[in-house]
Amino acid sequence: MSFLGKLFGRDRDGQDAEDRPIVIDVERRRTQLERLERALDALANQMRVVQSLDNPGWRGRFSEYERLAGEAMMARKSVPTREQLLDLVFEVRPLFTGPVPPGLESLVPLQDEVVKAAEDLRQLLPSERS
Repeated sequence: MSFLGKLFGRDRDGQDAEDRPIVIDVERRRTQLERLERALDALANQMRVVQSLDNPGWRGRFSEYERLAGEAMMARKSVPTREQLLDLVFEVRPLFTGPVPPGLESLVPLQDEVVKAAEDLRQLLPSERS
């Protein structure tokens, strides 16, 4: 390996790891997408139970989770690309980033499942590395 190859992080074959094509493991990704879809649906449904959707901010976040669940379903029913998966998971935001307001504690485990499902989708699977 040449000095410049080492300097710029080139592998021995001259390709960056980022330049290598990623072949999506479609079946595993569909399973992960279904997990994310179900987690988002569960969180949105519980949000409706614990607090009224009269609050515009709460209604907006509820709608966001419903939309993302729909996008996960559409991706699951197609052949998703790596870019589609990343676009989806980077839109997922936790419901609470600070202290949980009183009476909303039941949402924390559901939020954690959504975040974990999104993180699992973000990670490149060993079978997808070339």
